[in-house]
Formats: sequence, C-alpha cells, structure tokens
Amino acid sequence: MATLVEKEALIEIIGNVVASVAYTVDVDNSDLVSLLRLQDKLYGMSPEEVDYEKELAFIKDKKAILESISN
Repeated sequence: MATLVEKEALIEIIGNVVASVAYTVDVDNSDLVSLLRLQDKLYGMSPEEVDYEKELAFIKDKKAILESISN
C-alpha cells in the first residue's frame, strides 16, 4: 500500500528515467516499454493498490538496464 505522494513519485521517477535515455534507446526496447506500461497502469490505480517498494525496485532495475544500454 502506498500513499498518494508515493504513487505520484513513482510516476515522476519513471518519467525521469524515460527522459534520460530517450535519445539513446530504441523506442521499442522492451525495458522502456515495460516502464511506460507501468506508468500508465499507475495512473489508473488507487494509491492503496500500489506496492511502493516492489514498484520502486522494478523501476530501479529497468533504469540500470537502460542506462547500461545508453552508455
């Protein structure tokens, strides 16, 4: 369960990760697509449905993968 602020933070973090690799990673990259799908899913969820720690770990994992590709 997350608070509204935590949910919004996850959405913002995804946006930052996507923006940081936008010019160096293919649009159809599966890790990038999975982050964008999660972002879309989060928009439709109530904060009580969000597992903040799980989603944050997922985002960090995808961020590391995308940054390794973009460097």
